[in-house]
Amino acid sequence: MMSFRLAAAAAALAAAGSMVTGSMGTAAADEPTAVAGKTLVVLGDSFSANPPCDGVLVKCDGNNDTSSHECLHRDTSWPVQLSALMGVAADDFENATCTNASIDSGPVTTSGQEVPGRDGYTLAQLAIKATKNGAFGPRTKVVAIQLGANDEWPRDSATTADAPAQLTCAFNTSQGCDPDAVAQGRWPDPDSITGAAYADRIRKVVDYVKYYAPNARIELVGYPELAPANSATWCLDVLGVYRYVQPRGGAINEFWNRLDDAERDAAQLLSIDFVDSRTPTAGHGLCSPDPWLLSVLDPRVGLVGLPFHPTPRGDTAVAAEVNAHLTR
Repeated sequence: MMSFRLAAAAAALAAAGSMVTGSMGTAAADEPTAVAGKTLVVLGDSFSANPPCDGVLVKCDGNNDTSSHECLHRDTSWPVQLSALMGVAADDFENATCTNASIDSGPVTTSGQEVPGRDGYTLAQLAIKATKNGAFGPRTKVVAIQLGANDEWPRDSATTADAPAQLTCAFNTSQGCDPDAVAQGRWPDPDSITGAAYADRIRKVVDYVKYYAPNARIELVGYPELAPANSATWCLDVLGVYRYVQPRGGAINEFWNRLDDAERDAAQLLSIDFVDSRTPTAGHGLCSPDPWLLSVLDPRVGLVGLPFHPTPRGDTAVAAEVNAHLTR
């Protein structure tokens, strides 16, 4: 019999998944029947999916196919490369990674404030999506999670650091995106991004996975280096030729620093693994001579890709690090 605590976790996961809005429609999850599970499961956002789209040349919603709901995957993304490194067959790999996914940030705050663009899958909904495909079971060896960049910080606020917010703040040439942006309500409060807060937000799904995939290693995968830890400068290349430089980008870089620390601490609190993606990508941030992050209209991916998301080389580095971590 499932313990009361785990039964409650499963019920909470199903309840969270039913609160779906926008093009996703509604969803619900019954307690899963016994299944063998898939060897590799990845739950993540656009840094994991790294979709072959840019919202302009190629729409990220699957070219108006609402059933895809921004779940396009580039064949060089780190989860796909990881599956190859592990020798996992396509039908034994659940790639539940979607652009605009978050841990638990919905399109409306509890005060009723609508937040445009925040209608992607949550972690609970990604887990339900994977469950419906028979992903979790005793055969499952690895469940990797990469999320948090699209979330509100603090929780239930209207302030995020998702791609549109980051670009808006970074391209504010008059005010910049330094720590003043936090006080002005233009940027998340870095003090709210803690290991305890992160752990609380993913705990129900982690408990769910631990129960239904008891033999799996749960890997919380960090984000690659966008800038050195002490940098106040943010950059973005266009066509791999022109470089926009925001010298007052300290708040952006501090967000990524805090998120990395929070994930590391949350993994320890939840007794799961943390994979450091910064170390293997160090020296290849946005302002480096050799960025492993995409420019706007980047020729390395045929002009179609999300700005400041990993290049195929960057994804190779992350996939190799996750794979190496699994053998330690």
